[in-house]
Formats: sequence, C-alpha cells, structure tokens
Amino acid sequence: MTEGPEVGGVQIVDVSQNDTPGPECRPTPETRRFLWTFTLNPSVSYVNFSVYLLAAALGICLFVFINSSQVLTDEAIYPILRHIKQELLQGFVLGQVLLIPSEELGNASGSLTFYDELVSIFAVWIWGIASDRIGRRAVYGLGFAIMALGLALFTYAKNLYPQLLLFRLVFALGGGAASSMMTAVLSDYASDDDRGKTSGLVGLVSGCGALIAVFLLLRLPAKFGDGAEGLRVTFWIAAGLSAAFACVLWICLQSKESLLKAPDATTGRKASIDTGTENSTSSILPATDASDGAQLEVTRRKSIKEIAWEGILASKDPRILLGYAGSFLARGDTIILTLFLPLWIYKYYIESGLCPNQDVDNPDVKENCREAYRQASILAGIAQTFALIGAPLFGWLSDRCYRPLPLLGAGCIGLASYLSTFLSTNPTSSGMYVAMCVIGFAEIGMVVGSLSLVTAAYVPRQIRGSVAGVSSFFGAVGILINTRLGGYLFDQWTSGAPFFIMFVSHVVFCLIAVVVIVRDALNARRERRHGTTLLAVMQEGFERRSLIL
Repeated sequence: MTEGPEVGGVQIVDVSQNDTPGPECRPTPETRRFLWTFTLNPSVSYVNFSVYLLAAALGICLFVFINSSQVLTDEAIYPILRHIKQELLQGFVLGQVLLIPSEELGNASGSLTFYDELVSIFAVWIWGIASDRIGRRAVYGLGFAIMALGLALFTYAKNLYPQLLLFRLVFALGGGAASSMMTAVLSDYASDDDRGKTSGLVGLVSGCGALIAVFLLLRLPAKFGDGAEGLRVTFWIAAGLSAAFACVLWICLQSKESLLKAPDATTGRKASIDTGTENSTSSILPATDASDGAQLEVTRRKSIKEIAWEGILASKDPRILLGYAGSFLARGDTIILTLFLPLWIYKYYIESGLCPNQDVDNPDVKENCREAYRQASILAGIAQTFALIGAPLFGWLSDRCYRPLPLLGAGCIGLASYLSTFLSTNPTSSGMYVAMCVIGFAEIGMVVGSLSLVTAAYVPRQIRGSVAGVSSFFGAVGILINTRLGGYLFDQWTSGAPFFIMFVSHVVFCLIAVVVIVRDALNARRERRHGTTLLAVMQEGFERRSLIL
C-alpha cells in the first residue's frame, strides 16, 4: 500500500494487491473463546476482555454505592440539614430527617436523580463521540478518574446547594463515560457469533458488581468508626479503587492503534491507518495501474458533527431503533426498583401506622422503621436475583433466535408485571413477590437484548462509539422521565403511578417490536427459498443486512 497525492484534504491511498501486505493487514483465522464459551474478535486478548468485564462490574458497583450511601452521607451532614431544610435527599431520610410530608415524597426523591441524569444525558453522547475520535481506552480510563474525584469530594460537602449537588454531578460526568463505554467496548470485543451470550455475561457481572456494593462497600463505614469519619474513609477507598482502575484500563484495554489494524468483522478490511483515525469516510476506486485487483482508497477525516449525527441517523434502521427503545426501558426499570419501590413501601407503612414509634431526631430508617426497610430490601433483592438468573438465559436466546423475539417476550412480561403491580393496593402483599420475580426477568431481558442490538456487527466500527452514546442517551432520558413524571404523579395521583408509566412504555415498545417483526417477515417471504423456514430467513436477513445511514 502506497500513498498518493493529497488533494483538497483528501488522501489517495493505493491498496492494490501487488503490494505484499504484512500479517497485520490480513484477517486472522484464529478464534478466541473466553472460558471456552464466549467467542471474541480475533484481535482481542483474554486480558483485554477480562479487564473490560471488571470495568463493567466496578462501574455498576460505584453507581449503586453512591446512590445507596446517599442516605449515609445525609446522616453525616444531618445537623446542617436540620437548619437549611433542603428537599433534595433520596429514600427514607426524606421523611425521617427533613420531615417532608408523605404526599410530597415522590417529587422530592426524584430531584437529585433528575439533576444527575440531566448531566449524564449529554455526557454519555459526548463521551461516545469522543471515543470514536480518541479511542475507547482513553475515554473509559478518564471516566473512572473523574468518578474517583467525585467520590473523594462527596463527604466533604458543607451544604446541599451547591456543594453536595456539584460533587454528585462530577461523579455523573465520569459515570457517563463508563456507561457509554460499557456498550462501545462490547461492540468492539464480542464476536457476532456469541454476541447475545456475551451481552448476558456483561449483565451478569454488572449484577455481581451491584451485590459487591451492597454487601461489601456499604458495610465498611461501621468498620472505620462512627459518623463522618467512617463515611469518609469508605468513600476514599471507593475513590482509590476507581483511580487505580483508571490506570489498569489504560494499560490493559486494547489501544486505538491495535483496533485499527484489526480487520472489521463485517467487511474484512482494516480501518484507514493512514489518516490516523477510524472515523473517516472511505471509498474504493479503480486504480490507473494495469495490474489485476489494483484499487485506490480515498479517505477523508470526519468532523465531530458528522460523527454525532451518524449516531442519530442510525435510528433509521429498525434494529438500532429497537435497541435504543430497549435502553430507554432498561434504565427506567432500574430506577423504579431502586427509587420508587422503597418509597412506596415506606409511604404505605407510615400512612398505615405500621411505624408508630417514629423518632424525628433519628435519621436511621433501619432503626426507626426497620420493617419497611426490611420489606423494601427483600423485594428489591428478589428482583435483582432473578435478573442475575435471567441474564444467561436471555443471552442464549439472543444468539439462538431471531433477536427481536426475546426482546418482545421481555416487553410482554414487563407490561404484564407492571400492570399487576400498579393495580395492587398493598406493596407488601404476597403477590408482590411474584411481580418482583417477573420484573427482574423483564429488566435483564431489556438490558441484554438492547445491548446485543446496538453492538452487533452490522454497526460500522467507525460509528460504534456514537451509537453507544446515543443508546446511553436514551437510557438517561428514560430515567429523567421516570424520576420527574413518576415523582410528580406519585404525589398528585397514586403511589403506583411510576409503575403505570412503565406499563405504558412497555406497551409502546411492544408495538415497535411487532412492527419490526412484521416488516422483516414480509421481506423474508419474498426472499424465502425452498427448504428454509420463514424464521430462519428473517434471522439471516436481520444479521447480514447492512446498516445504511
């Protein structure tokens, strides 16, 4: 391959077959299998993938830790809160510390999460675009470094506005990078043969990360003393883990250069090395050389605006649109279980007089209304346990089946479970245990299914970061809508209102999935060959059809 002249910013590169390509220019036939089960792209090492899985687990661990420990941090600044009376804290502390009436709990609880997601909604997209330009490794590592800064500062807030909120937003900025890169790196590393199973594995290790936060990090403050000191030590430990792992990511993840040298899974050709960037447009033209197979590759560096716009344009493809919609629901499911379910139980216990000995000077809900805390923990734990169980199942189904079908199944399961939960008048009834099992399955089905759609091989490598960013953007929108609209309706209408919002969202999603399936079925009937089933033709067309922007 030889360089030609540059005209008007366009580099002409001779890629004729007469040039003897080095070994790095040819796709390797080697198949890499992680744990003998998960097929990886040939250029990805076992160390690359292992560190990526650890990053997915630690990222979720830190997200859960800072959300759950919000209550603990509130205790540390409790004397200040008694004077400033800010209505911005989450969970049970709202009623116990700030004495907010139960009819205002929903709106107050959604506020902090709303501002967090307001930053994330733009951060995830920007980080995704940046990863297409500077590489996934740099963005992932920088995200963990910023999260470390936010964690280190969090317990040093002297007031709620602006300090505590500002430190939380610093964490959200780094968290946006981690969230976006979890999708983008999966797209680069997983082979399309086992993409569903690999997405299920990512969902499984993410769930394990959440359990580590609950059963390890959240129990550390008591080990290091009472009050603010124990909290600060725990937050510094979390910050140290995040900072150290930022360095590990930089050392152990695949570099941008090695990614560019690897053949693309869809075309078998490398991204343009000569431009020094993977986000470039290219076209192949006949060369003037008379030798057989001689070609010219014309490459042009894309602007940031073009990269950003392509992530949006990708939604014109029904497969990507369905993945974006699944991301919206997956994040919405999470906020329902972590925010509004405990809030509903707490409100029910207060209004039913089941916590008669309330001590307004005691911000510890574990002691003040232990039964409500226990019930909320059990139900949330059941949902997350069944989510862990369902992750490998939905991963296997995504690889074996026509991919929209498992997503449609998860959507139908979700709408049925959310409707039954909304119609329930008692969040502590025995039926809620069944509902939480089903919601856990629906949640992980959406997570795994949407990941497998937006990271598939039909997504061109040069826009994978942008697509991952837009997918995370839709997830952040799901949280924003559920926290603000759900919180408002929780106060003004009924405690089950957030579950009704999710029911309606699942109905809309199922309609989109049905349209995609019917469209593919009609196309498959025209292409169906003798001896092949309609579903097999649909699956083949779904996987091999090129993404047209």
